[in-house]
Amino acid sequence: MPNFDLKKITATKGKQLFYQLTIDDNPDYSDAETEEEKNERKTGVLDEYEAGLEKRYQKDLKMIYAYMDRVSNNLAVSGQKYHELDRPSGDRVKDFEFKHGDLRVYGFKHDSGKIITVGGYKNSQKADIQRLRSLKQQYLDSLK
Repeated sequence: MPNFDLKKITATKGKQLFYQLTIDDNPDYSDAETEEEKNERKTGVLDEYEAGLEKRYQKDLKMIYAYMDRVSNNLAVSGQKYHELDRPSGDRVKDFEFKHGDLRVYGFKHDSGKIITVGGYKNSQKADIQRLRSLKQQYLDSLK
């Protein structure tokens, strides 16, 4: 089973907290003095997604961060830009999707906040949602 951790997303500054999942990340904390420094040394799924994006998608990702910030401040966001996904029967944990242009960012709601688990593209939605649900289940199982 992968080793999971959470990295706080500092681009959102609201009441609701956003995190990104880190998977098998092993940062060097040796000279980190604060929790903020430790957080910045982690590499999460959204960091990896952003690093792999072509330059033409940077504006779309900035818009997704803006939607995340609005949600974190309990402000309205169009259902076309942020919405809960339909869940399989028996799944009690809510999944959600942010989208802008061809980019998609998926996550789930948890007691600690909203956790981003997958970034993807419009043409890979089905596989990305399957990955979201798999990672969500693995993460929740790791907490038991």
